[in-house]
Formats: sequence, C-alpha cells, structure tokens
Amino acid sequence: MLSLFRKIVPVACFYFAFLNALIAQNPSQIDVFTTEQGLPYRDIKSITQDKNEFIWMGTALGLLRYDGYNIKTYNSNKSNSLFIEEEYIMAGLDFDDATNDLWYIANGELFTLNPLTDKSIAYDKTHNIMGSVLFLLKNKDGSFWIISDDFKTAKKGKAKQYLQKFNGDRFEIKHAILRGKVDYIRLISDYRGHILWSTPNGSLKFDPDGNLEANFDLSSFKWLGTDLKFNVSFYDSCNNHYFFPQQERGIYIFDEDNLTHKRILDKPIQFYNAIEDYQKHVWFAGLDELYRMSPEGEFTDYTAQLKARFEYSIIRDLFIDANKLLWVATDNGSFKIRIGDELFKPLFKSNTEGWGNTMRGIFEDKNGTIFAKCENSNTLLYKTLNGEVDTLQIQLDKVDLEAMQHTANFFVVDNKKEHVFTLGETLMKINLKDGSVKSYDEFRNYVTFKGQNPLIKLRDGKLLFGQSLSQLVLFDIENETSTLLFKDSEIEDDISNFMYFEESKTDSLIWIGTQNDGLLKVHLNGRLEKQFTIKTTPNISRNCIRALEEDTDGSLWVGTYGGGLNHISADGNTVKTFTKSQQLPNNNVVGLLSDHANGLWISTYNGLSHFDKTTEIFQNYYTEDGLTHFEFNYASFFKDSRGNFYFGGMNGLNRFEPKEIVRESNPPKLSLLSASGYNNQNKSSFIADYNKTKFSALELSPYDQYFEIKWTMTSYFQNQKNTFSTKLEGLEDRWFYQGNSASIRYNQLPAGNYTLKIKGKDSRGIDSASVLSIPITVRQIFYKEWWFILLVLLTVIGLMYAVFRYRLQQVLAMERLRTKISSDLHDDVGSLLSGLAMQTELMEINANQADKFKLQKIAEISRNAVSRLRDLVWSIDSRRETVGDLIERMQELAEEVLLPAQISFQIDSTSVKNPSRKLLAQTKQHLFLIYKEAITNILRHSNATEVHIKFVNYTNSCDLVILDNGCKKETYKSTGLGLDNMRMRAESIKGCVDFKQDDGFSVVLHLPFSM
Repeated sequence: MLSLFRKIVPVACFYFAFLNALIAQNPSQIDVFTTEQGLPYRDIKSITQDKNEFIWMGTALGLLRYDGYNIKTYNSNKSNSLFIEEEYIMAGLDFDDATNDLWYIANGELFTLNPLTDKSIAYDKTHNIMGSVLFLLKNKDGSFWIISDDFKTAKKGKAKQYLQKFNGDRFEIKHAILRGKVDYIRLISDYRGHILWSTPNGSLKFDPDGNLEANFDLSSFKWLGTDLKFNVSFYDSCNNHYFFPQQERGIYIFDEDNLTHKRILDKPIQFYNAIEDYQKHVWFAGLDELYRMSPEGEFTDYTAQLKARFEYSIIRDLFIDANKLLWVATDNGSFKIRIGDELFKPLFKSNTEGWGNTMRGIFEDKNGTIFAKCENSNTLLYKTLNGEVDTLQIQLDKVDLEAMQHTANFFVVDNKKEHVFTLGETLMKINLKDGSVKSYDEFRNYVTFKGQNPLIKLRDGKLLFGQSLSQLVLFDIENETSTLLFKDSEIEDDISNFMYFEESKTDSLIWIGTQNDGLLKVHLNGRLEKQFTIKTTPNISRNCIRALEEDTDGSLWVGTYGGGLNHISADGNTVKTFTKSQQLPNNNVVGLLSDHANGLWISTYNGLSHFDKTTEIFQNYYTEDGLTHFEFNYASFFKDSRGNFYFGGMNGLNRFEPKEIVRESNPPKLSLLSASGYNNQNKSSFIADYNKTKFSALELSPYDQYFEIKWTMTSYFQNQKNTFSTKLEGLEDRWFYQGNSASIRYNQLPAGNYTLKIKGKDSRGIDSASVLSIPITVRQIFYKEWWFILLVLLTVIGLMYAVFRYRLQQVLAMERLRTKISSDLHDDVGSLLSGLAMQTELMEINANQADKFKLQKIAEISRNAVSRLRDLVWSIDSRRETVGDLIERMQELAEEVLLPAQISFQIDSTSVKNPSRKLLAQTKQHLFLIYKEAITNILRHSNATEVHIKFVNYTNSCDLVILDNGCKKETYKSTGLGLDNMRMRAESIKGCVDFKQDDGFSVVLHLPFSM
C-alpha cells in the first residue's frame, strides 16, 4: 500500500551538502616525492630539467639527478665519483640550451656541471666575477645573468652589488649599486627579455643589453628602523607585472606605463614565487601557501590539499617540466601537480572522505534531468539542466521504502519519460513530478529481497524482469498486462539469480547475465538458445556476470566479477579475455558503455578505463584524474540524450563526454639509461652509461654471463604506475609485460643478432612517444666462428691429403718394388733356371744310362721352376693387373699345359664388360692360382679331352666356370689339399668355390664383383 506523500529526506541540510559538492572543484591531481619515495634529502631548494627530461634538484647536501627511478647524488665527498667542490646549493638551477651544461650557485660560488663528464667548472674573479654570487638568471634569449656582491672584500661602506652578463668567456658588469645593510635581491626577466633587478632600494628595469630603462618604487616596509623598497615580482606571458609587497601582503598587479598598481588578491599572505602554466594559469607560492589564478582572475587555494598530503613549512621553488607537471619544492620533499583540464565532472558527490554517496541506477526524464539512486541514504537525487540539485520525495510506506533500498538498482522510464519503473517490494511506477508511486502487487513473488533484480525496457516498449527462467515476465506498460516468457513444461533447468539483461540487436533475442550460471542467450518465444560458462566450448572466464554490451557487429562484451572482460564473437565460436595482465585496471568489471569512436568504457572496482577496440589498448583513469572515487558500482552507468556518459561509484557520479576525454595527449618519452653485465672470462663487471656516450649498438662477448638493460620514462606523475613491455626479436615472438620494472636481464644469450624492443605506458595508459629499439649482437665463441671452422676444415683436408700423399707414395714405391722384383726374377733367376735346364739337357747327351735319369729329373725340375717363377713374376708385376691381362695369362697357361696333353680348350670371355678394370695384386694372384690349380687337376687327375672356361657376369658379381668332360682316374688317390687351397684362396677374396661332378667335373668360383 502507498502512504500519503511521505518525504524521505525532510531536512534541508542534505540539499546544501550536495550543492557544495557540486560547486566544489575536483581534488587536485597531486603526487608527492619525499623520502618515502626514495628522495635522499628532503629539503629541496630549487628544481630544473635537462634536455633528456631528467629532473635536477638542488639541496643543502648536493645536487640530485632523478630519472623517475634512479637518483644520482653529486656532493663534496671525495670518495664519491660524482664529486663537486661545493654542495650547499642555492636557488637558480638552470641549463644552457646550447651545451646542456648545468649552471648553479653553491656556497656563494658559481659553477657549471657537464652531465656527460660529471665534471664541474668554477667561475671566479678570473672570469671577472665581483665577489660572491647571490643570484643566477637565465634570460629568455638563453643568456646568463648574475648578481654578485663584493661585501667580503670591499672596505666598509664601499661594498657594491653588480649586475653581470656572461658573454661566453667572462662576465661583463652592466650595472652596480651600493650595497645596503641587507642583501635582499631578486632577478627576473619579463616576456620580452628585459631584466628586473629587485633591490632594497627599489626595482631596476634593464633592456636585454643591460641598459637601465626605469626605476620602480613599488612598495616599502620597515626593517630594523630602515625603509626598504625590496619587492618580489613576476611577469606572465602577457607581460603583466605582479609584485608581492611585504607591508600590504597579498598580490598586486603593476602598470609600468602609468605607474599604478591594483590589488588582485586581498590575503594577508607574503608570496615569494610565481610561475605560469600552459593553460595561462598563474601559480603563486607563499611561505607555505599555494594559490592558482585562472585567466579570468579567479583564485583557487591549494594549500589545504598540499597539507593533506604531507607536512612542510616552506615552499622553496616552483617549476613546470616538459610534461606540463608543476613541481612544488618544499623543505620536506616535493609535490607534483598535474596541470590539465578537468576531465570528469562530479555529480552528487559528498564531502565525506572515502565512501560518500553510493550511487546505483541512473536515468533521465523528458526534461533532460538526471536522476540517480543514492543507496546509503535511500533517496533519488536529481540535477536539472539549469544546475538545480535536489531530492525526489517518494511516497512510500516504511516496508516498501526498506525494500526499495535493498532491491531497486535498475530504473526504466516509460515512453513519455514522465514515470520510472523499478523493483522494490514489487514492481513500482514512480511519478517523476510528484513522487507518487503505483505498486503492482501481483509481482511480489517475482522480486528477491536484497537481490539484484535486473529490469529492462525492450524496443517494443515492454518491460522484462524476473529472477529465474520460470519467472521471466513480459509486462506491457500501456495496458498493464503481463505474460510469462517460459512455460514450466519447456524448462529443463530453471536457472535463477539473474544479474543483468541486454537486448540483442537481433530481433527477439535477450542476453542474460547470471550470478552463478554464466551467460544465457534467450529467445522471446520462450527458448533457451545458448549458454556460455567456464566449462562450455568456447568458455568464458567466470560464471558471475555484472555487465553486458552488444557491439554493432553483433559480438558481445561481457563484464565479469573476478574474470575481467570477455569478448564473444558474433558467431559465438570464439571468446577473448582481457584481464589485469593486459592492463585492465581491475578484474571486477561492473559497467560497460560504447562510444561512437570504436571505444568501450569500462568501470571497475579500481578505476575507469577506455578500451580501444581496434588497437586493444587500455587507457586507465583514477581518482588523481578527477574521479570522485576509484571504486565503481554495479548497475551504475548511463548515457544520456546529449551524449554524456555517467558512471557511479562509492561517492557520487562522474559525468563526461568521451570525445573530450580521449584526445591528443603528450606521450611520455622513453630513454635508454645503461647496459651492464658480467664477463666470466676475466671475472669482471662492465657498465655503459648511455647518458654519457651515444648509443649505437650493444656488442657482447660470448663470455658475458649475463647483461642488464635499464631505461626510464620521464613521466613523473604517479610514475609507480608506469608500465612497460619488452620483446627480444630474434629470440621472442611476442611482447612480455614487465609491470613497473624499468630494467630487464638476460642470461647467456646464444650467439646472433637481436633487437630489444621496449614500449611503455604512463599512469594514464598513454603510450610512449616511440618504441626503443636496441640492436644487440652476441659474438660467436671462436671455435664456432666460420673462419675457425674453415681453418679446422682446411687443416683436416691438409692432413688427409698428406696421408693420401704418403700412402700414394707408399703404393707407388711398392709398385716400383714389385716391378723391379718381377723384372729381376724374370731376367736373372729365370735366365739362370733356363740355363740350368739347357746345361742339364746337354749333359744328358753324353751321360751314361744311370746318370741320364738324374739329369732328366734335374731338367724337369728346372723347367717347372721356370714355369712357377713365371707365374709368380706375372702375379706381382704391376704392369699386368687388368682383367684382360688375367684372361690373356689364363690363355697362355692353357696352351702351355693342355695342348701338349692333347686336351682342347675354349675360354669364353664375351660377358666381360670391362677388360681394362684393374685388379688388386692379391685378387689377381688368388684368381690365377685357383685357375691354375683347376687346370693342373684336370691334367693330372682326369682323362678329359675338352675343357670349357667361361666368365658369367651379373649385376654386382660374376662366376668363373671351369668345366671338363673327363672323370677321375682310378689310380689317383687325392689328399684333398688342392681343393682346400682353392676354397681358402676364394674366401680370402670374399668369394666361394663349388665343385660339381655331373657329365664331367666343374669348378665354379663365385666372386663378389663383376668383371
């Protein structure tokens, strides 16, 4: 039941709290750099930046060079390799644009430091410096000016202060004044390069050549009974002259033409420093106060925000770096303030620290008024187009009011945008004009108390809600009728605990995200078409779904609780997951909205992210970017009719236009710092500092056990959130995420050529201006070098050739020896035996009968010896070593032995293909002796009349066949030694011999080679 016009918030204090939150400016984007972040000395007196964008700080204990990760300290400690003569650094640090030398004042002396050599040069009276140096100025044209003081050396009352300009070799005196009791001085230049010297007696204006133009008496004050006219001044880019009087305090602007001044900040504050940023804001620093003046002249006090970060007593210096970051140097560290447009407009933000106004459902009425539910106060807040902020007073009783607090997360307006539907104790229709409520009690069982209860209006105007498939209701808001989407008989598994509904661009299809059962694809005719879970193919990363967004191509973006962002292709066949490892700020995704530039905006439990769907790059935003809180809420995102995006979290809403957020930013610069490593051959470390030497390529020895590359990215705001990725081309085929680590180490790389690629993102996800490419060559160890391998190969070939030559010489010597022996045997021994046979035959003629037998025997033995000697000589004669020579000798032997015994023979060598083939001496000898043994056996032991000798050649072998037509003599008794000798000789040449007796006797010699 409805109560009669009950107001949720009856007091007006709530309204004023939100009004104050609305008009209050976003918290400044402030980062800090103190001893907790690695600063070695907390009292920073001055700050500047070199051309490599490294930050230099002057302290009472030396110079500090900071690259975002590492600090180098220059001091007067003689054991320090970064030694400087004097270490008490005063204000006035600056770099020479031409040489990149650092000019600084230390203990009243002037020095320059060369960062390439880390050596300093002192300037003194030899350079015409008149005493101690009190102030250093770099003018607009790059020239250097100083104020010097000869108080320590001049006679009493004669001391002077000098304005001097450096001409490239020495300092010229441009002007001098008598020194008073105090050395109050300040030197600045205006936008045209004219010099203003603030002295105790007034302010002197000089042209760029040092000619006095004017003398201004801006203001005076009493000091120890003396009137002093010293004033600190500042010129902006419009050449407006500001000064900060010590008597009146505050900030004044001075008209140098009319010699009039006007107070623009009436505060009892003594200011000492000022600087202008790129947005034409002027920042003024007092002793511990910091103010910013807009181009319209409006002042904002940042002091409280600085004090909330850390305690300090004095602001020493203001400096703006190359990335437009304002550095505020103090006696307790430095503040870093990001200067930029306000990215996000807060709405309904509470001033309460931490969790303030927790926001849920967001919607818009017909007038463009934005409504949102503040969960912790259980109210509907709104803001009109004219800026009015108030609360819609809803008429509900206590029970329905409590139900609304715990269940109403989704709000859907009707077609006229005059009423809004939500789910509380039941379905409710709220009048946006007077807060009256109509409840539809028939749906009380379709709402889960303290549940999520998603609600959506479809394109046909009907509402869809319900907590399970069996309870899904289609409600017609025009005629107030309803139907169930599913019939009980059609549901196999009544899946419940729905979290989010998304209507598909395909007609009659609904995507449903669940708490425990993944993603459902449901047809409006009551059919579950598909389900995606962690176990399906393809699978999603988590079953708990918090947000859905269908893309223009029909693919679906799925925000999960704990599983990051999933992208399901339009055909449903592939799922791609993005998590923190791909630089999504958090794996709990609670909101998704697409813009018109192919971007997806993602709210998470730790920041807001813009995802470029083309490049798949995340750009992340946090509270330091102006968000009201880093943690965002489920069911708290909306796009209004004017293209504004809203994301709600733990303290109000964040409103923005995507095209204003995603714009060109200054990309951070990556710089290579050094390469170091260890050589295990000489047991020593090595390091190359590329701030001092120009880098071309890194060449490594094969004995370098490891090497390490260090780099930096000169984006100093929240630099602990800078991230890097690397890829070693030649070894790695993909990018590896390195987190915030600005170095990488490789151990014992194989020899070869590589290129190390490094890319980075700053704390806002902006890519570095370029990718570092570092060529790396690892030399091959000497015994794997081509020249060494070639040398070894040539040596081996030389040795092989020497062995070959040696063996060839041996063979040739053996051949010559064989030829000599055969010749000697044939000529000497053969002649001797032949002569013996002839002499014996002659003696036989005249011998008696008894001696004739003996002489015949001797003659026969001599002839046999000659025959055998001839065979031996032939077998070792290297001049008779071919197959043709063997056949010829076989022919001769047959003629000599068989024909006298009346035995005919025939040698068939027609199958011999290569009669010129050379045979080894041993092979030739065994072949002939086997043949001779066979012929001798025929002659002695058979009664054969015919002998057939034939060579039969095969592919890789041949047979020698010796066949006769005789039979064994009956009187013959064989010992078998002849046949065994033939077998033995055949085996020695890797052949075999067969003996057959069939129509005669045959000897078949099988040889393992062809002839």
